[in-house]
Amino acid sequence: MNKTVRPHDEQSLSDLKVMRLAANKTQKQMAKVLGTSEATIINYENGVSDIKYKDYLKWSLACRFDLSAIEEQLQTLRELVVENNLHRYRKVNKLKHEK
Repeated sequence: MNKTVRPHDEQSLSDLKVMRLAANKTQKQMAKVLGTSEATIINYENGVSDIKYKDYLKWSLACRFDLSAIEEQLQTLRELVVENNLHRYRKVNKLKHEK
């Protein structure tokens, strides 16, 4: 009996998996980087569970993914928050939003 193996199409590949494969990393290696199990890595890649932000950053760095655009945007936001004294407020939504 012949098995038909369907190739993965672009949409079936998660961003995490694409990053890992492009960096030539195994799921086992990524599990070690994140300090978790291979099963968790598989769940992240398949969308079964959501990856934490700090783990996403570790993943990105391990895969040599360029985060400079995000870093630049965060720096701009930091400056905006400081300029507008938003860091002094405890309540959210103190910034006047344009309509």
